[in-house]
Amino acid sequence: MIVGLRRRPPPRLVAVTAALFAGRGAFRAALWTANLVLLGMWGADEFALYATANGVSGWLLALTSSGIEKAALALVPRRGGQGLRPLFMLLAATPFTLAVPVWLALAAADPGGAPARYAAAAAYACGLGCCAVMAALNRLRGRARADVFAYLTLAVAQASGVGLVAWTGMGANGLLAVHVGVLAVLNGVLAAGLLRRRPGAPGKGAYRPAVRAAALLSVGEVTSVAATSVTFAYFAHLDDAQKTSVFYVWSVALSVVVMGVSYLLRILQPRVAVWIEGMGEAGARRMARRILAPAVPAGVVAVVVLSVLLAGGQRGVVATGAALLVEAVLTAAVLPAFLLVENTDDRGRRLAAVAACLQFAVVAAAGWFLVPAAAAFGALLAYCAGEVVKGGVMLATLRKETS
Repeated sequence: MIVGLRRRPPPRLVAVTAALFAGRGAFRAALWTANLVLLGMWGADEFALYATANGVSGWLLALTSSGIEKAALALVPRRGGQGLRPLFMLLAATPFTLAVPVWLALAAADPGGAPARYAAAAAYACGLGCCAVMAALNRLRGRARADVFAYLTLAVAQASGVGLVAWTGMGANGLLAVHVGVLAVLNGVLAAGLLRRRPGAPGKGAYRPAVRAAALLSVGEVTSVAATSVTFAYFAHLDDAQKTSVFYVWSVALSVVVMGVSYLLRILQPRVAVWIEGMGEAGARRMARRILAPAVPAGVVAVVVLSVLLAGGQRGVVATGAALLVEAVLTAAVLPAFLLVENTDDRGRRLAAVAACLQFAVVAAAGWFLVPAAAAFGALLAYCAGEVVKGGVMLATLRKETS
């Protein structure tokens, strides 16, 4: 257990966490269900256009949300951190504000073209990132209901989008346009709630460390998520709509687990940040090392077993499901350790960013060979190898620090 640390969570925290998960769970369930229905309604060819545009743009969601959100959750709860809230709002809103006009210009020139579709997917990713940060800042103000409202709204938007496709016959470009419009309104509402009460001014020189923390955490998140974008690019190079669509479904299933663990850690992160501020950074590093010590060797064994299955020609649903399970378990083990290290200091955040860069390099290199050879199974095996390297680098460095 990361927080307590070892104390039983207060009942209100449990209730709030359950409500927050209900909102996020509704959105994820709606997203997954909508994609399955769209695959059946559109067919593999049109759905591949939608899936590829969203997949390639996935790194923008990490760029505009994860690093900024994690920096806010690490710094705002600490002494004198409330004054940093407007800075994090600005960092989150700027990419979405820039992406929407670019998309509108391309859509006006060619409404059904590929440039407009990819620009819409980019704006959608930036809008989701902005929404995640605004929701987190609302949580830090004690307004957890704003987070629940936001993601229930997005869940309704997913279901409504499917209805619009069925009613009007619109394609990928039209559906992405609908989702961008919903996010524009939703982000405006969330921002208005945050601006009702102005925070105090931050301490002198606080902005630069905050921006540096957001940048470092964004590098780690972007390079990690960019592995997915590169993998989708490999599938696009295969020019096989069926394989792309099948992999998209597997990746959505994986994201349910990964996003669930990530979101739970985000809820706990303010408590972790305050605990580390009071107890010191050495304890956080020791705890991270204890988490990774059994996880990394077990991950190595799992990757070897999956590689043997691949060499034996096993690449069907059972093998792919096994790879999905291994990746989910590895991620659930590695993420808490990285959360602890990232909330220590800039040195810890740089270490996490380097490890994520190496993860990206491994996934990109392995995926180049494994995706053409084994499609979805090969892609998930590449993910597993990257996760093992990421955790292994962190573990080796932490052991070196304490040796």
